Amino acid sequence: MRHATPRHVRVRVPATTANLGCGFDILGLALKIYNTFTLTVTPEPRWRVTLPAGVDLPSDGDNLVFKAAHGVFAKVGDKPAGLHLSLDMDIPLARGLGSSSAAIVGGLLAANVLAGNPLKPEALLAMAVDMEGHPDNVTPALMGGLTLSYAVDGCHAFLPLDFPSDLSLIVAIPDFELPTAKARAVLPRQISRADAVFNCSRTALLMAALQMKRYDLLPAAMDDRLHQPFRAALVPGMQAAMAAGYRAKALGVVLSGAGPTLVALTCSDPQVVAAAISDAFAAHHVTCRTRLVQADVEGAVVW
Repeated sequence: MRHATPRHVRVRVPATTANLGCGFDILGLALKIYNTFTLTVTPEPRWRVTLPAGVDLPSDGDNLVFKAAHGVFAKVGDKPAGLHLSLDMDIPLARGLGSSSAAIVGGLLAANVLAGNPLKPEALLAMAVDMEGHPDNVTPALMGGLTLSYAVDGCHAFLPLDFPSDLSLIVAIPDFELPTAKARAVLPRQISRADAVFNCSRTALLMAALQMKRYDLLPAAMDDRLHQPFRAALVPGMQAAMAAGYRAKALGVVLSGAGPTLVALTCSDPQVVAAAISDAFAAHHVTCRTRLVQADVEGAVVW
């Protein structure tokens, strides 16, 4: 006997920070900042969205959550005539904290539940990577924790890694948006062999430093030549804020994803590090808010 599929589902998806400096487009970490997506099948034949106050997003089928959901329904041949989406948002838009990845993962997972869970997580992840175009945010958003993404014969794969529980993360979120497309447009099409070797060595060093808890190696391990130097021009005060974080004894300070948010790692005195970064941004006429967060190990969950 087949069980009836649900007509209502609620999915919570974490924010993510991608790259961690050196791991451009391959490393991502889920954070305990969440968006919640509630999808309800309705009798009226249209798809509509109830948006939080002040949020400027599409309120119809062009919404990214709906686009992701449509992909699942089309794949399994089970599309509801009417669908209502309600959003509870804590992940800021266009700040380098994976808001678009959260929307994609939320739409895919919710639609899969409404369809009776015909698709396995691996299939959902492949769809998410295809929609987002790169795996560094969507992978930890769905799977949780720290993930290292790679491809085998054109197929996405990932390795879950342990992130030390004694490390806290400070996110410093500037008060302006930076679209990912704009942040990618400033990157060079070609890099030197020296820069490629530099980032390879730093990524390997970062993995070893985290595993061995050699936090003294993190400032060198999280350095980067592939994206942060070029994106600095789009984030006023970025380099000064990173330097201020290190002076305040942060273990690592990096641009979160495409930016403009910075993420700092620390084992102690997070308030001192947060204040130093905030003051450095303020000196460059950039207002930012800071939050102390922990890594999320659950990933997307159905409530």
